[in-house]
Amino acid sequence: MQKLILLALTVVLFTACNQNVRYTQQSPEIDTYKKVIKAYQNLDWDAFATHYADTAKIFNNATKDKGLTLTELIASNQQDASLFSTWNYVDSESDYEMVVTDKGETWVNFWGLWQGKLKADGKTYDIPAHMTIQFVGGKIVKEYGYWDISRFFYNPENSVVIDQLYKAFAAGDVPAVLAAMDPGIVWNEAESNFYADGNPYIGPEAVLNGVFGRVLAEHEYFNLQDIELHDMTNNKVLATLRYDAKHNNGKTFNAQVAHLWTLNNGKITAFQQYVDTKKLYDVTGK
Repeated sequence: MQKLILLALTVVLFTACNQNVRYTQQSPEIDTYKKVIKAYQNLDWDAFATHYADTAKIFNNATKDKGLTLTELIASNQQDASLFSTWNYVDSESDYEMVVTDKGETWVNFWGLWQGKLKADGKTYDIPAHMTIQFVGGKIVKEYGYWDISRFFYNPENSVVIDQLYKAFAAGDVPAVLAAMDPGIVWNEAESNFYADGNPYIGPEAVLNGVFGRVLAEHEYFNLQDIELHDMTNNKVLATLRYDAKHNNGKTFNAQVAHLWTLNNGKITAFQQYVDTKKLYDVTGK
């Protein structure tokens, strides 16, 4: 009888301990999310969907009022996948945990290193990611995802190209300036600028003859000052600066300027100038 009582107590204590597990790195929910990751990597959207409740809401880098349905999530994933030749999570960098909150909610946390090779530039991008997922009855009912995708929109190499171009211009290295341009570059001077009479200048040779050659011939000096570069989306770089110059008529000017550059694969494909054209007119008369 005494042994039966002890056995019963042991069973009760063991059950109670299991029921009170608040943190673990091994659970059916974690196993399920590993299957989600595998299906995502394999682009198996049918298998992917089986682990979500029909009413699941997904908030990837989004506020609570902008969640996606499961159908919308899969459509978004399919669209993203079309931009990459490969993508996956690095196994050695993946980590999982499950927690049960004070309210009795079951959540799985996932940390991973996402790698994808972008078709547009052939480069492989490493993006740290964190997901936190709520389970009810073995299904995902809510998911939050956080990662930084700014690298796909801001290419720091673009600013390097433009910085080198300005340095080459300052050094009088015109061949280096022209070498930074795409053969089909579209160059536009600001409206009302005298040199806009040839807009748009197509190709480096047209820019050299129609803009650079005329500017240098008509000024004793023409310097670029206070240059600041600003990375923008869509492979654009905005430069804010000043022109400090002396015209051949002896008059000088210092004008506020902005240059908008567009690049593709490290080459400049478009240029748009913005300048205080009245100040230029007051000095040059044109």
